[in-house]
This record gives sequence, C-alpha cells and structure tokens, in this order.
Amino acid sequence: MHFWSVAVCLCVVSSIIPRLSGEKSDFLNRITRQCVCETFGKMRKKFDISCHCIGADLADVPHNLTQIMNTLTIENAGLEVLKRNALSKYSETLRDLTLENLPKFHLIEAGVFHNLKQLQTLRIVYTGLQRMPNLSGLNATSVLHLVDLDHNKINKISSRDVSHVALNELTLSYNEIREVEEEAFADSQIAVIVLRGNRKLKILHRKAFRKLQNLRRLDLSDTSVTVLPTEGLHEIDILRIEDTYSMKVFPSVYNFKAITEAYLTYPYHCCAFKYPKTHDPEEHERHLSSLKKMEALQQACKNNKSIISFSGHQSSADSEMNYTKDENTGEVWQGTEAQVSVKAQCDDVMHKVDFKEVHCNPIPDAFNPCEDLMGNWGLRVPVWIIAHSSVIGNLFVLIVIGTSQFRLSVSKFLMCNLAVADLCIGVHLLLLAGIDAHSIGAYFNFAIKWQEGYGCNVAGFLTIFGNVLSVYTLAVITLERWCTITWAAHLNRRLKLRTSVKIMAVGWVEAIFMAFLPLRGISSYARTSICLPLESKNNLDAIYLSTLMIINCTAFTVICVCYGSMYRTIRSGANSGIANSVRNDQTVAKKMALLVFTDFACLSPIAFFGITALLGYPLITVTQTKILLVFVYPLNSCANPCLYAILTQQYRKDFFILMGRMGMCKEHAYSNRGAIRGKPVPYTSCGKRPNGVIRSISKSSNTNRNSLVTNVSNVNVDMPIANYGGFENGFRRVEYKDCTSL
Repeated sequence: MHFWSVAVCLCVVSSIIPRLSGEKSDFLNRITRQCVCETFGKMRKKFDISCHCIGADLADVPHNLTQIMNTLTIENAGLEVLKRNALSKYSETLRDLTLENLPKFHLIEAGVFHNLKQLQTLRIVYTGLQRMPNLSGLNATSVLHLVDLDHNKINKISSRDVSHVALNELTLSYNEIREVEEEAFADSQIAVIVLRGNRKLKILHRKAFRKLQNLRRLDLSDTSVTVLPTEGLHEIDILRIEDTYSMKVFPSVYNFKAITEAYLTYPYHCCAFKYPKTHDPEEHERHLSSLKKMEALQQACKNNKSIISFSGHQSSADSEMNYTKDENTGEVWQGTEAQVSVKAQCDDVMHKVDFKEVHCNPIPDAFNPCEDLMGNWGLRVPVWIIAHSSVIGNLFVLIVIGTSQFRLSVSKFLMCNLAVADLCIGVHLLLLAGIDAHSIGAYFNFAIKWQEGYGCNVAGFLTIFGNVLSVYTLAVITLERWCTITWAAHLNRRLKLRTSVKIMAVGWVEAIFMAFLPLRGISSYARTSICLPLESKNNLDAIYLSTLMIINCTAFTVICVCYGSMYRTIRSGANSGIANSVRNDQTVAKKMALLVFTDFACLSPIAFFGITALLGYPLITVTQTKILLVFVYPLNSCANPCLYAILTQQYRKDFFILMGRMGMCKEHAYSNRGAIRGKPVPYTSCGKRPNGVIRSISKSSNTNRNSLVTNVSNVNVDMPIANYGGFENGFRRVEYKDCTSL
C-alpha cells in the first residue's frame, strides 16, 4: 500500500509541476485521435490552453477536451454544421475560435455563440458557409477584437444579422455577398467593416448602415456597388472604395464630417474634395447654413452669453433662433417661437472640416485633371469652328461626288475614302465639343459617365479609324499620282478601279483593326478625357502605340518621297529646253510644297511627342495635348477636302451640275456639260449651247479623268522619247494637269 501511495503522489506532482514552471510549450495536456492541446504561459502567470483539431472524419466539435480551453482551432475536417450547444462546454473560458478550410461546412445554428463570455476572436475562413451567422448579442459583456468571415460563400447580410454587437473589426471579404439589407448592423458599435472582394455585391441598401455607431473605417473595394449610402457614415475616418468601377457617382463630401483619408477608384472622385461646392452646390448651401448655426453655438459657448440671436435660412421659412447657455451645466439650448429646444454640449460643437486637407487617392493627374474638357475658351471656341469645318467640308465632298453623273474614276473613289476618314475625325471633335458644352464648369461630375460609357469609346474608335484610314489613303493617292506621272506614256500601267478597291479594302481592315484594339483592353480610350489611347502600362500598349506612330511616319515618308520624285520628273522635262512651262513648273512646285507642308504640320508634332512619351519622357501633359488636338491633329481633315477636291476643276463641274439639277446656277451647269432635271443639254459641233451659251474648247483638253493629276489647269511638259516616229524633235508632248491637289 505504501508503494502505491507513493506512485499516485508522484503522478499528481508530475502533472502540476509543468503548470508552475511556465515554460513555453512545456507539455501535452491531452491527446486524442484528432486533436492536440498545448499549454502556453509564463511562470507564476496565467497560462493559455490551445487545442488544434484536424481530420476528415471529424464531424463535430469534440466534447472530450479540457473545459479550461482558451483557443480552439478546427481545420481540414469534415464538420458540416456548428450545432447550437457545440461550444457550451467551453463557454466560460473560450477566447479564440477558428474554423478553417472546411469545404463541407455550410450552417451555423442560431444561438451557438450565446453565453461565450470570454470570446474575443472569431475566425471562420475558407469554408462553404452560405448564410450569414446571426451575431446578435455576441459577447455583450465586452468588446470583441475580430470577427473574420473571409473566403466563404455567404450570399446575403439580412436586417439585424449583426445587431447589439461591440466589435473592433468585422471582415467579410471575398464572399459571394449580393445584398446588404436595411439596418443590417443596427444598434451595433463596429469600428471597422471590410467587404472587399465581394464582386457580386450590387445592392447596398441606402439605410444599410443606419443605427450603426462609431464606424471609423469602411472598405468596399473590388465590389459592384453603384451607390454609397451615407446614413451611418458621418463619423468615418478612412474610406476605401478601390477597383469599384461600377460606382460612377460619389456622394457629397459634406456627408463625411470627420474623414481624413479616402482611397477611391476614379481620380475624378477626388476632385469632390478639392471643389466641394462645384461637386454638389445644393449640399454646399446646406453646409454653409449649418456652419452659421455652429458658429453661433461656438460664440455662445465662448462668450458665456446668456442669450444670443441668430438669423438663418431654414427649409420652411426664415426665423430667428435663440441660443441660451446654462451657467451650471454648460449646455446650450436652442429655442424658437414654438419653444422647441435642442440641446448640445459646448465641448462637442462640430468644428469646420477642411476637405482640401483630406488625403485622397488616386490623385487627379495629367491624364485626368479636374479641369473642364477643353480647359478654357481659347480652345472651346476654335474647336467648334474646326469641327464644323471638317464635317461640312467632307460631307460636301461625299455628296457632290456621290451624286456626280460622270463615271466613278479612281481619283473620285480615293477621294471618297479620304473624305470618310476625315469626316470621322471631325465627328470626334464635334463629340468632344458637345460634351464640353454640356459639362462646362463641372466636367469631373460627368467625366466618369462619359469616359467609361459608350460615348468616349465611339469617339475614340472614330478618331483612330479616321486617322489610320486617312494617312493610308493619302499614301495611296500619292502613289497613284506618282504612277501617272512616271509612266505617263504607258496608260496600261495606271491604277485601275478594281485594283484600287482591293487596296482600299486592306486599308479599311487595317483601320478597323487598329481602332478596335483599345476596346479589347490594349491601351484604352477611357484613360483620358479626349478619348485618345495614350495609356501605356504594359508591353502590349507600347507595341500598339508604336504601331500607330510607324503607320503615320511611313505614310508621311511615302508622301515626301513620291512628291520629290514627281517634281524631279517634271523638272527634267523643263530642263530639256523644249518645255515652255517654267511658270507652270513653279506653280506645281508650290502646290506640292503645300501638300507636303500640311502633312508635315499635322503628323510631325504628333509623332515627335508620341515617340518621346513612348520612350518614357513625356514632354507635354494632356492639358497641352488638347492644343495639338484642336489646332494640329484635325489640320488634314480640314485641309484635305479643299486641297484634294473642292478646289479642283472636276469637283466644280460636279458641283454646278448638282446645283443645276436643283434649279440653281443653271448657266454654270450648261457650261460644264451638265444636265438639268436629269435631261442632257444638247450642243453643236461648234460648241454652241442653248440660249447662247458657248463652251470654250481648249486645244489641250484631256478627257482622262483617271488621276487626280488631271483635274484642274494645264501643265505642258515635254518628255524625251527616243526612236519613236511621228514625234517632234525626238520628244513627245505630254499634257499634265497642274492641279491644286498636286
């Protein structure tokens, strides 16, 4: 017996000594098949018992663990339901509860967290939980540190699911929440609420945060909410709504009385803090009225006056409000003629908030400034003039050529393609001018709807399509002229209409392809207010912008080389001593120089600043880019209709014929062999017309209309021809049209 008594004593002592020693991880308190419990603590101080349970066959919370357990972690288990009484055995000591990586877990029965008097941290993460657990009354005796419900499958937060709870942080990130109902957090005190990553969250009730107290930080980043409710957010310090592109409109900043930091999605939302009056004029007026009342209260407190008077504008009528300070309690009472009193503590009078000091991100930058779209009247007026000039000029070209009674030639076909391209650029400018007029003085209030909507995408598509097709067509027109002059004696080498259609089909495909890429995420039209793809955030964007630069530079090089070759060809005929066209030669040179200059003036600044930006050294901001957009970029679209069509003889003929068919300019229509009202005008072999109209016939008249080179006035150039009979002095006289469109 003595032996057994000693043995029992030794066992008892061996179980007590480790608790008193206080060494970290000093012994295993209990081992089961699924759970391991350890004791942590310091010598002669309070110790913690932590149990970690794991196992696919673990279907319920173990009941054979120590009753004085402080931390319970269950992970990678087969637990499906957390039953009402599952934690009742540990209610007196359980402080931290973690359920993690439980794919079968889907339900928490009501009341399971009741009577957990010491609970401080609740973590249920990476589970199949579908319904929000009712946290009402959770640990009403103290403030919880954290409730973490991340990475579950919760789809809804119903009314009063989280009520009467005092909590430092509630995290519901990366669930499948679709809706937060009215008063979901009623009568709770929660400092931080995180709903980040709930991309299906679209319905956030306007009273979702009603009756919620002491909220200091709210995170709605990476969700799909469209409206931010303001009720219950007056005390918020930090607001995060990053990567939430569905929220186009930001509420008035006057709803946030204590905000210090805001992390938003759009730079334009930060403009609300810099210009609160412009952002919401009505709320600004209410704020000023409120400030006057507060100043009166502050003055009453400061001066210790018994009665002060203040006259302010109220919603119903103007009335005088009297404030009386209680000498004993320090309270200020507001009274009206109806003797309705409102009490406020002098120490708690709200001070004026300077919203310009709020740290807001993303900061409005060079791409998205808070200024108006056109910036100033120096751009606002010219853009209307230039846009209308481009649109009207190119529409005239299309109408006149489209209704012409003459056969469709290669030159007319190319001119129509050029007019369509330049018309698109003009429409782009017209759209920008229109949205600028609509949003004048407060563009940042309309910017997101414009840039993220269909309007900016359509405008951007039109301008890139027009730009690419325009420079492509200019290059084709120049090559066609070069072929006509270089092989003037070989009519079979000239460009045929069927061939030109195939060539332009390639140009249309190229233009549509380049304009479509920003719609698929390669660069972006929405990055800037002027809807140009200026964004270069990765290699694909850089390649795309470089390709646009190469297309423009290549077209300009072709134009310069071809016109230089044409000029040398014409000069060689003049230098032979046979041509009598020195004056005409100078005229051709001037017209060629004008065409090259307009192309150079339009393309070179864009190419230069575009290349420097691609190299990482942008020399101008978007504000300065708008000057190029208005005065340089549309230069070709305004000048091309005149240089290539309107000033040519053939266009004038088609125009007067069209006017004649409408009953106007009949004499000019007769003189241009036109038809009035669809009937041909007869003429004799002597060139006489009815009513005495005489058509003067030039000896050098040329009926070839296949080239734009042959459309206006005559330029006679003698080309040297060897070993040809029937040519005067070994030369063949070739007649060119020295046209304004050369």
